Amino acid sequence: MKRIFLFLLVLFVFQISNLSAQNENNESKYFGIPSRSFGIGFGNSIVFNGIRFNGIDKQVEKVNGLNISLWTHEENTEAQINGISLGLIPTAAIMRGANIGVLGLIARENLNGLNLASVGFGAGNNLNGISVASLGLGSGNQINGIALAGLGLGSGGNMNGVFFGGFGAGCGGNANGILIGGLGAGAENNIRGIAIGGLGLGAGDDIRGIALGGLGVGAGKDIRGLAFGLGGVASGENLRGFFIGGLGIGAGKDLDGISLAGVGIGADENIRGITLAGIGIGAGRNLSGVQIAGIGLGAGKTLQGISIAGIALGSAKEIKGIQIALATIQSKEKINGLSIVPGYLKTEQYRGIAIAGYSKTLSMSGLSIALFNRTQELHGVQVGIFNFAGNNKKGLKLLPILNIH
Repeated sequence: MKRIFLFLLVLFVFQISNLSAQNENNESKYFGIPSRSFGIGFGNSIVFNGIRFNGIDKQVEKVNGLNISLWTHEENTEAQINGISLGLIPTAAIMRGANIGVLGLIARENLNGLNLASVGFGAGNNLNGISVASLGLGSGNQINGIALAGLGLGSGGNMNGVFFGGFGAGCGGNANGILIGGLGAGAENNIRGIAIGGLGLGAGDDIRGIALGGLGVGAGKDIRGLAFGLGGVASGENLRGFFIGGLGIGAGKDLDGISLAGVGIGADENIRGITLAGIGIGAGRNLSGVQIAGIGLGAGKTLQGISIAGIALGSAKEIKGIQIALATIQSKEKINGLSIVPGYLKTEQYRGIAIAGYSKTLSMSGLSIALFNRTQELHGVQVGIFNFAGNNKKGLKLLPILNIH
């Protein structure tokens, strides 16, 4: 075996020094055992089947088997290598099988199979299979399969499968599967599946599945599923699912599901579900479900469900359900349900049970318990130190302890 190996090595060195160069007419010099087209070949054969050794591949058409070449050439753009490609920087149009480059791999079109390079490699079109590079890898179109790169990886189109980038991973289309970037990960269109960005994670359109960003997670349109961002989670349109934002959570349209944020949560339109924020919660239109905020919460139209705020809560139109706040509960038009506030309760129409320090309404229907109750129109009972009902007869409008109409 040693003699055979030495014999092949001598032939290979001889080929590198004498046979790999092309003459002025671009005619290749090569020979093979037992044939110039199959077996064991040395030189720049255009078509070969078997084990082929060459210094620099140039204008090769097809090799089936094992192709070993030292260097790349800009005029080797049409070659198809089916089998195993070995070299410093193997280059071809299409490589299928196992491709190993000491420095890198270059496929003008597709790179398929098991691909290994110590520095990096790329495909002009698709990169398919298991790919590993210590620095980076990329494709002009799609990456399909498992791709690993020490620093980063990217594609101009879609990425389908499992991907890892030590610093970053991204694509110009959709990322489907598991996408991991040590610092960041992103897709110009959609991310579907499990996506992790050490610092940040983003998509131009939608994120669906499980998304984790060390600082933040964001999407130009919708995020659906589970998303966590130490800094925050935000979408240009809708958030639907379970979301945790270290600082905040925001949606350009609706927020549905369970949301937890250290500082604040907001949506331009509606918030529905269970919402908890360290400071505040706000919805441009309706806020419904269970809402708990350390300081305040509010809705541009209707606040509905169980609402608890450390300081204040309010709505520009209507409040329904159970409301608890320390300082104020206010609604411009209506409040229906149970309201508990040691401070100030104010609305035009109230229906239900109110427990407050000071209750001020235009119309009160139900029971109001406060230090001072004031309404222009009472349909029920007031209990407090001072109780004013504007629709009672003279002498009965302002009464201590109890007032009824």
